[in-house]
Amino acid sequence: MKKLEFEFSSCLTFSASVTDHAFLLRCLPRPAKGQELVSHTVRISFGKLPMESLAEGRDSFGNTTIAGWMAEEHDSLSYAATGVVLRDDQKKEREECSPCYCYDSSMTKPSAEMEEFACQLGLAGEPLEDAERIAEAVHAWFSYAPGTTDVNTTAAEAFHRKSGVCQDYAHVFIALARMAGIPARYVCGLPKGEGATHAWAEVWQDGIWYGYDPTRACHADERYIVLAVGRDYGDCPTERGVFKGKAFQMQQSFMQVMEG
Repeated sequence: MKKLEFEFSSCLTFSASVTDHAFLLRCLPRPAKGQELVSHTVRISFGKLPMESLAEGRDSFGNTTIAGWMAEEHDSLSYAATGVVLRDDQKKEREECSPCYCYDSSMTKPSAEMEEFACQLGLAGEPLEDAERIAEAVHAWFSYAPGTTDVNTTAAEAFHRKSGVCQDYAHVFIALARMAGIPARYVCGLPKGEGATHAWAEVWQDGIWYGYDPTRACHADERYIVLAVGRDYGDCPTERGVFKGKAFQMQQSFMQVMEG
């Protein structure tokens, strides 16, 4: 078991004032066996405007969500979540796997190029061993290169470019795992250390989800805090919103996870 202290903050600034801003955040650890949120605080502000009301809930994947709305004119949105999490993979319990994790999603549909690549992996039909081999192959295939892809890049596009960031590594891993008959899901969260949010994947075997981080070529273990899971990135961004106004947005985020 590990006790992890976390901090996650993000600031969105707009090029012009906006109004009627509705937003949905996934900035708190996902409730699950093996991941206990012991304490937490969430702070949200729109410049000097007070945040009057928030609604905490769950989405269809079981992720914690925080929804809010600001009607008044503003040019920024900032939020920060801090807290303590107990991670213990020995406490994981068996659960059913949704069929949605077995089939292609909009961002993980494989290309013919990926299908040919999969045929060369020499998978043995043992899900966890095969997942390990897929993770190693994806790590070797890619060059980590921020700016070469964006949040809308599909697995097929990133695979063809042979470069990308953690989101792309995870999408390609998921696509290859599902092609091999292994249920797999996308994970967004916070690994031990500091920097930006991270993405990895989990595969399901005999009722248990096992984490693999193809970007770092390691297992996603008790050093990782899960914020959200889904079929692909589109199901679990940390922030999503709509507003009225002619403006583009810029975003800066920071995370830190330390052992307590």
